[in-house]
Amino acid sequence: MEMIVTTRVTCPHGCDLTGQFVSIRDQDDVEVVRTQLNSMDEGTCVTNPCTLHAPRTMGNHTWRAVFVGVERSRVRHEETSVTFTFTTLAHTAHVHAWGMPPAIAAGERFKFNVGIKCSAGCNLSGRPLSVVDHDGVHVGTAKLRDDIWPGTTALYCVKVEATAPATVGDFQWQVTTPQCDEGLHADGSCNIAIKAVRPPDHEVTVEAFDSATKMPIKGVNVMCRPYQSFTDGSGTAKVKVANGRYTLYVSGFNYIPHENIIDVVEDVLVRVELTVEPEEMEDYR
Repeated sequence: MEMIVTTRVTCPHGCDLTGQFVSIRDQDDVEVVRTQLNSMDEGTCVTNPCTLHAPRTMGNHTWRAVFVGVERSRVRHEETSVTFTFTTLAHTAHVHAWGMPPAIAAGERFKFNVGIKCSAGCNLSGRPLSVVDHDGVHVGTAKLRDDIWPGTTALYCVKVEATAPATVGDFQWQVTTPQCDEGLHADGSCNIAIKAVRPPDHEVTVEAFDSATKMPIKGVNVMCRPYQSFTDGSGTAKVKVANGRYTLYVSGFNYIPHENIIDVVEDVLVRVELTVEPEEMEDYR
């Protein structure tokens, strides 16, 4: 990371010290940068802001700003210095997970996306991550690719695959990434919700059409909670579900949602005609 430092030097006798130099030195007394006093403001000489690169080691650091002694017009100004302290922190890892299936058949493999962004915008390609289940067991690993998620800056991502729990229920998992680069990048994590359901027994097919034009509608959301799907170009969505009674909910942009109860004891085909929302509803929304 970078730091911006400005140094001010004042002579008790009001001398003009512009043109003289200030040396910034690290804890080992090694000069990091030398900058010049180039302006005077009410008796105080000031350097331009200069950029310093913070050490790669984490913790507290004490550096010095040293006014380099000089003799000019038979007047000698002795070397003098002041210390300043700062703390370097590891870059934060912001971990995100998305694209998780709303419901997964118990014991089945599934995929989702993981992205990690460094607080300093660093290149994280190759950084490892793990998926940890509700029992603390590592059930999946991956490394970030060179890919950056579209529409973002420095959100490096990868598709991760894991196996759902063997039992039905709701579970809390974690995606974790360890610290790396000698501690420069901190560890990070995010929680993900896993809903394991009974393996499906039947298939519900929904055909969505516009009630006025009778044309199929693409991209309509079809839900038999917790199962979900979207219609394709032919207006068709297929949802595999277990035996039972479901509230079928069908909704699309600018359409009035459709809702009804269905009993699934075999494969089901449902045709739904959606009506465009009245203009006053669109304005309100």
